[in-house]
Amino acid sequence: MKKVFLVVALVLIIALPLSAAGYMKTNGIGVGLSGGWPVSGVAVKYGMDDFRLVGTLGYNYNGGFALEAGAQYDLSEFDIDGVPFYVNVGVTGAISVGGPDFTLSVNVPFGVSYFFEDFPVEVFLKVGPGLRVLPDLGFDINVALGGLWYFE
Repeated sequence: MKKVFLVVALVLIIALPLSAAGYMKTNGIGVGLSGGWPVSGVAVKYGMDDFRLVGTLGYNYNGGFALEAGAQYDLSEFDIDGVPFYVNVGVTGAISVGGPDFTLSVNVPFGVSYFFEDFPVEVFLKVGPGLRVLPDLGFDINVALGGLWYFE
């Protein structure tokens, strides 16, 4: 997993300065990979301007498989040396099956997204504090770094 994060970080460091002008967000269906805690797997988004439906199906590090689904909204945009980023917030629900317990949680992810200028690609980072409902009531946290290719 550390190798995946290292590769994504290197791609960001090299590619972000190369794609700073003439920028537009990508809409449509995006498919890619998301790596993080507790779920890593195949990520899907359906973008409609500032609103996106999101989902990840993959492996849960607590054991078993997991599904995370929800919606997000781009709240704001900011630039770093002319490179635009989008700040987004949303609501997701996650279900994990297998492993020691069946788990269910509701999270409020906050994230940052970057959409490449020349390619229909989004790179994102999100942190989602939340409430674990099953098997017991408690605090939950989701963290993910990933990338998506959009089919327009």
